[in-house]
Amino acid sequence: FNQLITLFDIIKSNIFLRRVKLKFFILFILMSQVIFADFTIDHKVKKSHAWILTSHYDVPYIMGYSLIGGFLIEGNSETRFGKTTTKALDSFIWTNLTVEAMKKTFRRVRPRNAKTPNEWFVDGHNSFPSGHVASVTASVVPYILEYKKDYPLIHLLWFFPLQQMAGRVNAQAHWQSDVLTSVLVGGLIGYYTFKQDKPLFLYFVDDGIFVGFRYRF
Repeated sequence: FNQLITLFDIIKSNIFLRRVKLKFFILFILMSQVIFADFTIDHKVKKSHAWILTSHYDVPYIMGYSLIGGFLIEGNSETRFGKTTTKALDSFIWTNLTVEAMKKTFRRVRPRNAKTPNEWFVDGHNSFPSGHVASVTASVVPYILEYKKDYPLIHLLWFFPLQQMAGRVNAQAHWQSDVLTSVLVGGLIGYYTFKQDKPLFLYFVDDGIFVGFRYRF
C-alpha cells in the first residue's frame, strides 16, 4: 500500500503526467488488471433466453449504419450534432481497427470452445477483446461527453454497452475480462476522438470525402 501511495505522489508531482491527465493512467492500470485477471473473474455462465440478453447481436451494425447515415446528412455541417456524429463515426472506425488487431494478436479461445479461460495465442480464435462491446461504447461516448451537461438523460446511452457486455458473456462468445477490456478500449478511443478538433480518419473536404489517417508532424 505504501508503494502505491509513493507511486501516486510521483505521478502527481510530474508536470508532464499532470498535463496528460491522471485519468488516462488510471484507465491504463485498470485495463492491465482486467487483462491479467482471467483466473479470478472469468467463468462460463449458464445461457439465458431473456430477450434483453439475446437481442444484442445486431446493435453494433445498426449503430454503424446510423452513424454513416448521420455523417452523410450532417457531417459536412457546422452543427453541434453533425460534429459529434463525425467524431462518433471516427471513434467507431478506429475502435474496430484496433480491436481487430488485438484479436489477431491475442487469439484467445471463446468460452463456448474453451475448457479454461487461459487458452491464448491459439490460431483461428478471436475472443479478446469484444468488437461488439468496444464499438458500441466508442459510438456512444462522444455523444455522452458532448451533451451530458445540457441533457443529463444522455447517460441512458450507457445501456447499450452494458447490454452488449451481458449479451456477449451470456452467449458464451466472450469472457468477462474480454468485455471489460472492450469497454475501456472503446471508452478511451471515444474520449480521444471527442477531444480532437478534426476527425482522424473520415471527414469532408472541398471536393468529396477524405478516408485515411490524418496526422501533422
